[in-house]
Order: sequence, then C-alpha cells, then structure tokens
Amino acid sequence: MRILIFAICAVGLIATCAGAHPTLTSATPGAGVSAASSPTELRLTCSEDVVPRFSRVTLKDQGGKTIATGPATTEPKDKKQLVVLLKAPLTAGSYTVEWHAVSEDTHAVKGQYSFKVGP
Repeated sequence: MRILIFAICAVGLIATCAGAHPTLTSATPGAGVSAASSPTELRLTCSEDVVPRFSRVTLKDQGGKTIATGPATTEPKDKKQLVVLLKAPLTAGSYTVEWHAVSEDTHAVKGQYSFKVGP
C-alpha cells in the first residue's frame, strides 16, 4: 500500500513540474497604466527565473513602429526580472510591449500588453 501511495505522489509531482511554465506576474510600466512621464526602462517580472539570451522584449508605438531599446537583461539579484533600457524618452501616446520569455528549464511563453505616456 505504501508503495502505491508513493507512486501516485511521485507521478503527481512529475506532472506538476513538467507542466510548469513561466508567467508574467507584473510589469513596470504596467498594463493599462497611464504614466505621467516617459519611463527609462521596462521591467517585466516572471514567475520563474528567465534566460535573457533567449528572451526578448519589443516596444512598439501606436503606429506599430518598433522603438529602439537595449537588449533584455536580468536583474542581477533577481533572475525573474527582465529589464530593458529605453534608448530615448518616449513621447506622449500609446505603446505596446511584446515579450517572449524562456525559463531556465527551457519553457517559453509570450504575450503583450499596452500602456500610455502622458495625459
């Protein structure tokens, strides 16, 4: 009986681990936020440590034009945070962040959200 219970628990644990994927838990500026002034960086926090080499963050203006940014890096003290520096201040308007994150266990997820700068 103990062996059967152990086997059931082991299968459940493996299935839980195998199904885990990183998710976006927060972002700065956040989805739907209207920032009074231009941010200097985009900061996306995931539920798992991410590999910046295989992850990317793209910023587009309301016309769909890609805005120049630095490469995606991780916060040295928190590998769950992807940080992208902006190369120039953003003008007033709407922006879309498209992101693709790869966790250390090679699971990949992607998504997008929008924010505004100015009134």
